[in-house]
Amino acid sequence: MNRNVSIVMVLLVLVVIAAYLIWLRSKVTPVVSPQVEQVQVTAAPTPTQVASPSATPGKEATGSTKSKSATPSPTGK
Repeated sequence: MNRNVSIVMVLLVLVVIAAYLIWLRSKVTPVVSPQVEQVQVTAAPTPTQVASPSATPGKEATGSTKSKSATPSPTGK
């Protein structure tokens, strides 16, 4: 019976040590609370369209210039 008592005492000591370590861990580690993230919505600036003249006024074509047809020219890369 002496051997059985020794085994029970060792198990009880191990349980007490484990409980102390768990309690100590809960004291040392801070509890993390969920943080609410605040999102600020700002309006993006919209681009404004400005009308620009397609030709400069006052300069007219003369008869010495050749008029070209409106065909797209190839662009070189």
